[in-house]
Amino acid sequence: MASNNDARPDLLYSQVENNLRQQIISGELGVGEKIPTELELCKRYSVSRITVRRAVQNLVDEGLIYRLRGKGSFVSVPKRVIRKGSPNNFGYHAFSDIGGKSHRRVLERSSLEATPALANALGIKVGDTVLMAKRLVFEDSIPIALDSVYVSERSFPSFLDDLSEDMSLYGLLSENYGIQLGVEELVIDVSTAREDEAKLLSCIVGSPVYVLSKITKDSEGNPLHYSKSLLRGDRASFRFVISPEGKILTEA
Repeated sequence: MASNNDARPDLLYSQVENNLRQQIISGELGVGEKIPTELELCKRYSVSRITVRRAVQNLVDEGLIYRLRGKGSFVSVPKRVIRKGSPNNFGYHAFSDIGGKSHRRVLERSSLEATPALANALGIKVGDTVLMAKRLVFEDSIPIALDSVYVSERSFPSFLDDLSEDMSLYGLLSENYGIQLGVEELVIDVSTAREDEAKLLSCIVGSPVYVLSKITKDSEGNPLHYSKSLLRGDRASFRFVISPEGKILTEA
């Protein structure tokens, strides 16, 4: 498709955007496939770089395309809709249950002294030893989340050795430690990716991210762990089903 250089600029970028969108929707450009470079698109559609950048950015904002630094732009995996379910299946943990192929890579294992905030979340004393594991979570080879988990060393002394790359945290707690899981307290905030976070998540600095802060408890209400997860905003949406009384239902 060649564009008319005499056309209005807003019509030109819309033509490029709509044509690329149709190629993605039809499967002509498959998931994970690299889209043509800016220069190639400029030549193909006879438009300026500014026009191409605007068209591509709109598709990035729409979640159809993602960028990898130094590599280019690629067709995204369809955005996942995460439904409110059981405490053990919320957030990025739900990806593997709704069609995504998720895996994790451990970035850091360490011990630290409990700050007032960590002590309060874990029900321990300030200064007590806390074990922390940070993992990068992938869906279909695309980095989607940074997850930092904190537990009391007194409760789980071998936690850092027991938690492997792809082991489910909830599976570890229930199967390895025989703990019956209870409720979780979850707070969802919205922020933007800092430079170090953007580098790990392969997104642009300042990109929107969900911040999931969770305290998971056992069946008796005792805190098990505190976690803070950064989830790319372009990779997921959250869906809640709410009753007329304002109660969030467990089934969508």
